[in-house]
Amino acid sequence: MRTSFLKFLVTLVVAAFLTLLSSPVFAQSSDPLVTPPPNVVIPNPNGVPVGPFGGLESGAYVARVDDSSAAWFNPAGLSRATSAQLTGSAGLYQYTRVSPSSLENKGSTLEQIPNLVGFSMRVTSDCTGGLAIVTSNSWKQETDSELILGTAAAGERFAYSADAEFTKRNMSLSAGCQRGRFRYGGGAAFSVTSLRLVDTVSDRVSSSTGLRTLLLSSRQTGSAFQLRPILGGQFDPSDKWRLGLVIRTPAATLYRSGQYATDGTLQNGATSQGLSIFDPEATFTYKMPWEFQGGVAYIAKRAQAEFNIQQFTGVSSYTLLASNNSLLTYSDSGQGTPPTIQSRPFDGLKSASSATTNYTVGGHYLLSNDHTYQLHAGFTTDHSPVASEDQVFEKIDLNSWTIGVSGKASKLQFAGGINFRRGESDDIRVRDLLNGQPVLTSLKIKTTAFIYSLSYQF
Repeated sequence: MRTSFLKFLVTLVVAAFLTLLSSPVFAQSSDPLVTPPPNVVIPNPNGVPVGPFGGLESGAYVARVDDSSAAWFNPAGLSRATSAQLTGSAGLYQYTRVSPSSLENKGSTLEQIPNLVGFSMRVTSDCTGGLAIVTSNSWKQETDSELILGTAAAGERFAYSADAEFTKRNMSLSAGCQRGRFRYGGGAAFSVTSLRLVDTVSDRVSSSTGLRTLLLSSRQTGSAFQLRPILGGQFDPSDKWRLGLVIRTPAATLYRSGQYATDGTLQNGATSQGLSIFDPEATFTYKMPWEFQGGVAYIAKRAQAEFNIQQFTGVSSYTLLASNNSLLTYSDSGQGTPPTIQSRPFDGLKSASSATTNYTVGGHYLLSNDHTYQLHAGFTTDHSPVASEDQVFEKIDLNSWTIGVSGKASKLQFAGGINFRRGESDDIRVRDLLNGQPVLTSLKIKTTAFIYSLSYQF
């Protein structure tokens, strides 16, 4: 299924053409361009397993984290690292597949995602500093598809070529300290959020009375460099129980850039309509919610288990990508007269999120008494934060499972595992084609990732 926001492009055409169209063929009760296709750009927060061990336990690591990934997971956990530690490589190879039930062509992609480079070092007898570079969101999708109804002489062909990419990478500088059974920490995450959406659409209807053709081409990009504080705490009420809490605040934007370009044409015999807008300096605004994650962990001799609750606040509707440039619309009656050209303000692309809650459970079991090898597993919900008024992202709730092993040889630690993420949407009205026929489909999202990491403890 498509992976860009064709939704907005067709909506623009609808708004422009409803005003301009005067040919009787378009004077019908159901406008042929209404019901635009949905997006398949997924912003769900738990899409990337992070960290050499937390990633193998689905992120249920807030109360127990004790490696360099604590700079992101929970700065308080850095105080558990009593010696310097370097995580030189942690990431995953992820295969993503998008399957629309009503279309023959599926979309898929294989990508390598670096998700942690970390370092921690003891700075005082009670405090440890750390650096972690993590990828918290990564979505990439490329699709080419077509839908053919009838024959070439009397039928319709709808086709599109689209690709989209949404990533969020964070560099966290944090420190954690210990006071008895209480640990506390804080830091700052410098986040880079990037969005790229490119697509071309063709919808053509042939009949005994003529030919109607819709062509759309678009490219939208945006990036934001933001600063986001992180606060964390851990408390050990006993040797067997641990509690943890981390808070990530909304972000302050330090730099942003964007681009918006769209061209569309609707041809009906001699008559034609079109629209265009181009802005190489569009305004990209990305808002992050408050994020709270609390966990309780049980520590046994050979096993550990943790349960986390993750809460995100909502973000009211705002303009994600805006432009001060005008939208130009064109209309030619085909009678040999000058075309009509109008200019109107561009409303921009809206985004909004709802408050969501995710639940995570994970842990590990020691396979040998000498603590050399451990078996890790975890499960997390990955609910979509997308609100109904959002014009950019698609709402699909997902679930994620992870299993893997870790080990060590002297001071070298290694880990590897497999992550599965699955979800399916309800039936979505993709669009009404030019012939008026509606297309309904559900969407299945499947990702499979191989997780790996190497770290060295000095």
